[in-house]
Amino acid sequence: MEKRPVTSSAKSIAKNIGIGVVTPVLAATIIYFLGFNKNDDADFKKKKEATVQTWNVFIQNKGIFSTVMKQLASSNDLEVTRKNINHEIDVTIENMENIKKEPNADQRVYSTIDITAQQIKEIKPLMNKFLDDILAYAAKDPTEEEGKAYILQLGEGLKTEMAGLRQRDSIRLAVFYDGLNKDYNVTLSKN
Repeated sequence: MEKRPVTSSAKSIAKNIGIGVVTPVLAATIIYFLGFNKNDDADFKKKKEATVQTWNVFIQNKGIFSTVMKQLASSNDLEVTRKNINHEIDVTIENMENIKKEPNADQRVYSTIDITAQQIKEIKPLMNKFLDDILAYAAKDPTEEEGKAYILQLGEGLKTEMAGLRQRDSIRLAVFYDGLNKDYNVTLSKN
């Protein structure tokens, strides 16, 4: 049998096959080494329990914030409303920081809390500007009909800005949420 010289295309094919085999093996080794592997040992169970518990407390705090903010909007005194909204935002952010004191939860829960707390911080100036604009317009002594139309217009603008805040981080938050559910084989509450 005659020995043929190895061509560059044969070397390329061998190289591609080698890379195709080596890459997944290296990736699996790195994942195992970094501790991203799913296992049933005590540490995994402890992390899963802490992650689920921390997530549930986070969702509960978001629900409380939403409920309180809706109730605050029904006040007739705009300065009292402003004071209460600002207070509720500050309290909610502080509560979210306290949730992060659980040392054993998955880092993606803490990242989700950080992103949500930042969004809530960004709501504060939007709400204050909204209230400032209403008070400035009210000082012009418009008719009731003009006032309602102006507030509706402002409200639509506020809704758009709030939707932008929510949308901005939605992909990252969805990836965290889906990853947590998959890695811990759970279905975490969304609200």
